[in-house]
Amino acid sequence: MGYMSLLERFRIPTYDDPKEICMAEVAFDHERCDGCGMCAKVCPADSIHMEAKRPRMRPNPDNQCIFCGCCSAICTKDAVIMKKPFSATWFYKTIEHGEPKPPRL
Repeated sequence: MGYMSLLERFRIPTYDDPKEICMAEVAFDHERCDGCGMCAKVCPADSIHMEAKRPRMRPNPDNQCIFCGCCSAICTKDAVIMKKPFSATWFYKTIEHGEPKPPRL
């Protein structure tokens, strides 16, 4: 179990401060990608959009990726690379990250 200091318990979080919350990132292997767009359709945070039949991550602050792995799980060509997990500090302190695994397979 993680430990939170007294200051962390009483501090009001700032949702849009990049020092406090760092959204996750996924990368795309455009050589493998066939441009079907399923990764963009299945993303629950709407962090992936299609540009010229190629998937791209939305820039900050529109990138709300939570590193759920749905895009990686739906891709039949294995073109989605789970790059950097969601991390948080202060009130949202990330206590433990497991290995990234595709969900619902």
